[in-house]
Amino acid sequence: MKLIPALLILVLLSSCGGSTPHLTLPVPDATQTAFATLTPVPPQPTSTPEPFRSIPVIGYFPDYRQLESVWAEHLTDIIYFSAEPRADGTLDTSRLNEATWQALQKIRTENGTRLHLSIGGWERGSDFSAMTADEITRHKFVNALTEFALSHNLAGVDFDWEFPKDETEFKDYILLLTETKESFSRYNLLVSVALYPELGFPLKSFAVVDRIHIMSYDRDVKHATYEQAVADFQAFVDAGIPPEKLVLGIPFYGRNTKPPYRVLSYAEIMRRYQPGFQLDEVDGMFYNGIETVQRKTCYALRESAGGVMIWELAHDTLDETSLLQAIFEVSVGRKPC
Repeated sequence: MKLIPALLILVLLSSCGGSTPHLTLPVPDATQTAFATLTPVPPQPTSTPEPFRSIPVIGYFPDYRQLESVWAEHLTDIIYFSAEPRADGTLDTSRLNEATWQALQKIRTENGTRLHLSIGGWERGSDFSAMTADEITRHKFVNALTEFALSHNLAGVDFDWEFPKDETEFKDYILLLTETKESFSRYNLLVSVALYPELGFPLKSFAVVDRIHIMSYDRDVKHATYEQAVADFQAFVDAGIPPEKLVLGIPFYGRNTKPPYRVLSYAEIMRRYQPGFQLDEVDGMFYNGIETVQRKTCYALRESAGGVMIWELAHDTLDETSLLQAIFEVSVGRKPC
């Protein structure tokens, strides 16, 4: 019964107002009714500095010098100078004494320093020619050298024949190096050779060894300049030797710039003259000061060289003026280039 009045009202409204008005519905915001499509933002590249690559610091220790254990703090390798080849293929170690061997072994075990034996050297290689010329004596020498290296816990040997006099001796030298490398490779031992770049024979042939120690000293009037070191290093690179096989030699002694040439150790130069760290010449004596040895070490780092080597350790000081310490600090990144 209550529906009749409601129907009557609807009829009256429709007759008075014409057609029913259309209602416009609001259009919903698409962002409110659907998930927006997001474009992922790629991560921004970040520049990560390459880790510092230290290089070996290798020092020669002659048998006629006194061994200083403090050297081991700033060295990766010590080369004990020197044994000699005999014409019959045996190894002459008579200059090397047992007490020094024991001290070197202590340094090796306590510091992890690698030990090497030098073979030959100035006025210590007269039998290289006869020994290398015969295949039997050459093989005998390689076997003797391998046995000695293993029994003395050596990391390798370093050859220094000064100098093959002709093409035949040069070829015999390369045969000796090649055969030594073949024998040593079985025991992960290293073979190195000390060379001047102006040997007169193809430098590329020496790529058979693991390391080439560039004797970049006694080279000119000013016997060991930075520029000479760069030129000597580049001569081997130009000959086809990979930089990582090249070890740049640095002298720890000075030499007169005028004949008659005389030599003073760096330690003696410091004692006599107390020159500044930036100097390389005093009283007509040319040497390498701290700034120069560090500059040469920086060059070796930049060129991805196989290291730097020193002739010789006993010429250094043992205080804050030490060249060895200055080189080591650059070699391990403590002092930036």
